[in-house]
Amino acid sequence: MNSKPKSLIPLGMQTGVALAALAWSSVACAQAVPDAGQTAPATQVPDDTDAARAQASSSGTPLPPASADTAAPATDIVVTGSRIRGVAPVGSPLIEQTRTDLLATGATSTTQLVQNLPQVINQGVSEGSRNTSGGAGNITYSSGFNIRGIGPYATLTLLNGHRIVQSGSSGGLPDPSAIPTIAIERVEVVADGASAIYGSDAVAGVVNLITRRKFNGLEARTQYGLANDNAYNQYSLGIIGGHSWATGNITASYEHAGHSALNGADRSFYAADLRSRGGGDFRGTQCGPANIGINGVTYAQPGLVANTVNRCDTLKGQDLIPLQVRDSAMGSITQSIGSRITVTGDILYTKRKFIFTAAPTTGTVTVPNTNPYFVLPAGVVATSETVQTNFGNQVLNPSSGYSNDIEGTVGLNWKAFGDFQLDADYTYGRDESYSLSTRGANNAAIAAALASSNPATALNPFGNNSAAILNSNFNAVFGAPGTNELHEGELNLSGSVVDLPGGKLRVAIGGEILRESIYTGLDSGSVGAVTSARAYSARTIKSVFGEIRLPIFGDGNAIPGFQSLDISLAGRISDYSDVGSSKNPKIGINWQPVRGLKLHGSYGTSFRAPILTQIRGASNALYVQNYSTPAGIVQGVTLSGLATGNALTPEKARTFSLGADFAPSAVPNLRASVNYFNIDYTGQINAILSDLSILQTPAIAARYADRIVQGAAATALIQSFVAAGYPVRGVLPNNPTLFVYGQNVNAGKTMAEGLDFQVAYRLGGFNVATNGTYFTKYKTAVSTSAPLTDALNTIFNPPRFRSRSSVGYDGGGTSAVLFWNYTNSYDNNRATPTQQVSDYSTFDLHIAHRFDGGLSAKNKLILALDVANLFDVDPPFVNIAQSPNGGGGFDPTLANPIGRLISISAIVSL
Repeated sequence: MNSKPKSLIPLGMQTGVALAALAWSSVACAQAVPDAGQTAPATQVPDDTDAARAQASSSGTPLPPASADTAAPATDIVVTGSRIRGVAPVGSPLIEQTRTDLLATGATSTTQLVQNLPQVINQGVSEGSRNTSGGAGNITYSSGFNIRGIGPYATLTLLNGHRIVQSGSSGGLPDPSAIPTIAIERVEVVADGASAIYGSDAVAGVVNLITRRKFNGLEARTQYGLANDNAYNQYSLGIIGGHSWATGNITASYEHAGHSALNGADRSFYAADLRSRGGGDFRGTQCGPANIGINGVTYAQPGLVANTVNRCDTLKGQDLIPLQVRDSAMGSITQSIGSRITVTGDILYTKRKFIFTAAPTTGTVTVPNTNPYFVLPAGVVATSETVQTNFGNQVLNPSSGYSNDIEGTVGLNWKAFGDFQLDADYTYGRDESYSLSTRGANNAAIAAALASSNPATALNPFGNNSAAILNSNFNAVFGAPGTNELHEGELNLSGSVVDLPGGKLRVAIGGEILRESIYTGLDSGSVGAVTSARAYSARTIKSVFGEIRLPIFGDGNAIPGFQSLDISLAGRISDYSDVGSSKNPKIGINWQPVRGLKLHGSYGTSFRAPILTQIRGASNALYVQNYSTPAGIVQGVTLSGLATGNALTPEKARTFSLGADFAPSAVPNLRASVNYFNIDYTGQINAILSDLSILQTPAIAARYADRIVQGAAATALIQSFVAAGYPVRGVLPNNPTLFVYGQNVNAGKTMAEGLDFQVAYRLGGFNVATNGTYFTKYKTAVSTSAPLTDALNTIFNPPRFRSRSSVGYDGGGTSAVLFWNYTNSYDNNRATPTQQVSDYSTFDLHIAHRFDGGLSAKNKLILALDVANLFDVDPPFVNIAQSPNGGGGFDPTLANPIGRLISISAIVSL
């Protein structure tokens, strides 16, 4: 891979202020809400008119909005962010990505599609990074959405407006990749607090995945992508078919998709020794050849000279991205019964498998002189020695597992009276996940084998052990099961109450009962002698909600300065069976002083209940981990959770936004919008189980002082937990002097504000636009002992500026789009002195050609070429140590380690 081609990054583009120079194709960027912002598209666009919708999208012109005075037709759809049918959210910006956008990005999963948005940051739960809060529990390597970067659990993900069952052995987050991409029609994102509409989790916003329900015909799509150096590939094969009749439709789809693993050995920038790049030397001392310690003096093999030490890259061989394979099937049916009743049904089934290759097992062990492999330096007398080793690279402990999802929704829509409609829905979801490793260090067996004097049973800490010896000492089992279940029943009545001069007064009222549960636990012990423990947790949430849309000015009474003025009031009361109740209001305003300019704002509160396993974890254990410190690597012990449960309270947030949408009639192909957001988030639940860089600088360590214990006190704490029966994961040192409370606590606070912006313009067949986010403030407190500090533009926090821009041309049958992805430079304050990480720019290319067939108007073949990271740019250098959860010369939360990825795809429609 090549270094950054400086000539391709003009200075004006680096600063992110030359918006006029930014390029776009609205084929691949989100569309703003129609300029009046009063009514969403009246009917759901069937798939047999997708071509017309795509043409409108590629022109940069949103579909024409219906008048606010028009009574909502019976087929009005529910729009994300509002409970009133056919009405876009008032005061909150709605970002949409269409199916055309999906195809233009070359994405093979729904997660990849949405993470292209600058508002969604890949921090927390993802398959390639588990280094920040929420990541430690993601041992099944799912990927979620994280709007604003304030936490993966603060974004609510919906499927066709309904909750998705939580995934994994820890639960708490659905896996969007479970939905086949060929079934996705569009994605709607509300980057604003929405707990008044949806309840818990909608703190930073909502992502609603909307599927193709009115498909006619048959369509197949296949895609294959290969990294520039053949070290990584991804693929998908999908098919969708549907049939409509006078009163309904049935649609079914299937997709097989996946990707290979990407190993750290295949990427030179992933390393422990970063001195050649101006960084630190984070190599460990648990090496082969090993290091021997006697009476405080270190002797490196093979020479065994006093005060020498071997250093090695212990994590180079681990996967940066695990292998994943997914099979998904989805079906939907719509049937009208008479003129007033419509019934619908959706069902989804997904089976996902993964394999993660870990680095060789390392350990620090005490070897007595009874061991036949005991060696001493010349002239040294001792009865035991400490050996730092990786067991001769003979032991690998990969983890593998699966996540199986099934979810179904049945719904009834009844045209009750006037234009009122009653929606009744029931959703059931079940996720079964499991992660298993069987080659962990068996501490009891290792201690006995090290003490053995029989060469046939003794463990050689310096390597060259037989398969039988390795199998009997490295056979510890770690199995993490999780069965999540979701029951959701909902009633929603919406319609117009009265005609006012400004339009129709519309309301929605309803209620919801939600039951969520998780059956989790731990399988531990050794192969052939596994002990299983299981725990069940559940809660019931009962909610009532309401929403009023009051039109003050509209077409019927518009005056200069008030072409339209709409006010929305929404509220929700939720009662939780385990953590109390929550009352969340929201107010939104849309004001159109002149045609083509809409001003909007919103204010509300939000609420997030603790995840069930945050209160009582699936695995309450002690983990032996290597922490990076200014003095080198220190081995410590981390507690994952208290057996009695973590004392947690709900998180709370206040959100505020102001924005403007500009669509001048004099320039009909121009769309622009800007939105200011402000979030005050308190009582955030966080954990530092997976963050192994907290001791790298004194300033960071001071923030976690209430969770770090060192010296003799740490030794005593660890011994007390072991005596209490807490299992140990890894080889426990004899006298550990570092203990970290890694469990979940209500310790976090975030105050964030900034601007989102979008600009799109079409000139003939050319389209240019940009979509970006600029933070003006991001302050956090990570623990109860830490003050609120400025975290903006620092590692593992949101960068100040991110954008995705593009330029495109559509010449009829041939289209081409060039994307530019930009993240500004930021500070790595985990290094001493603080390092400035370079900005990161990559370019993606999409070229497609459509061949129209002669069988029918829909008979066509589309061939496409996609090149991600066109110029094969390495991630910016980050001076940070490796860990089993990410990092090591680059930042996986903001940079992609794959490099140039060339994909070809074909779509056949009949």
